Amino acid sequence: MLDLNYSLVVEALIFVALWLALKWLWFDPALRLLKERSVRSQGQVAAARELEAEVARLRQEHDLAIQQAKAETQREVAEMLRRAEAEQKKLIAQANEEAQHTLADVRSRVAEEVAAARKSLSSDVGAIAREVARVVVGRAV
Repeated sequence: MLDLNYSLVVEALIFVALWLALKWLWFDPALRLLKERSVRSQGQVAAARELEAEVARLRQEHDLAIQQAKAETQREVAEMLRRAEAEQKKLIAQANEEAQHTLADVRSRVAEEVAAARKSLSSDVGAIAREVARVVVGRAV
């Protein structure tokens, strides 16, 4: 059988004393430090997740704002083009109207000048005919 002597009891007491000392000096502080790190890490991980969610939300808002700005810009460009086309049509119509008035004025002046020239020539036709006949015949007619 086993022979129990006092050295086994002393060794057991030394083991328990060493265990309690190590627990109090090393194991408990190390476990407490690991637990604190775990709690801090969990808090930082949660904060990082919240930050990622905020980034995603802000990115979505930014994309929406860009889309709205593009749409507004396209509407403004379309409106500016519409106004420019209307102004162009108006200017072309005014230029066409002015050209028609100028053309009518020129035609009436030409008609007046032609009428005046005909009137002037009709009174001089007799004198011109006598002069042509004198040149052709060689004597006064």
